[in-house]
Amino acid sequence: MTQTLATFKLPAWAELPGVPVYMEQLCQLVNQALAPLGVPEVTKTMVNSYVKQHFFSRPTGRQYTRNQVVAVLVVTLLKQDFNLTTISQAILKIRDSRQIEARYQEFVVAFEQALRAQPVTITTADTTSQAIQFAAQTVAYHLLTQQALA
Repeated sequence: MTQTLATFKLPAWAELPGVPVYMEQLCQLVNQALAPLGVPEVTKTMVNSYVKQHFFSRPTGRQYTRNQVVAVLVVTLLKQDFNLTTISQAILKIRDSRQIEARYQEFVVAFEQALRAQPVTITTADTTSQAIQFAAQTVAYHLLTQQALA
């Protein structure tokens, strides 16, 4: 992890594959996207575990959709600071909302603003949005703390 935190960007929804990808591609996508953060790489075993824990549905024909790629990206970040039970509750709430793209965008904005030391203004009474923004900030501030202590 270097000075890149201030300029780090998570992939935008539109930058993620619009067509299903295989496990190897999913791991490569997530690991490349998160490499500048210095977080542990995601493995096939981890992804299989996430499926078994119902973080997202089983792949269709061994291929993963954009929603599943987003879930792996976010779970990989969140598990730096949250236990899997908490992450599971969040994932289920987001999945039930049927607003995965919008919720991912909320996470991206809050995460990137926190990395840039810009205030994240919580302007909604929607508790799911608040939780997403708080979680994104928690992970970002953790990474910033690690960088400052390095």
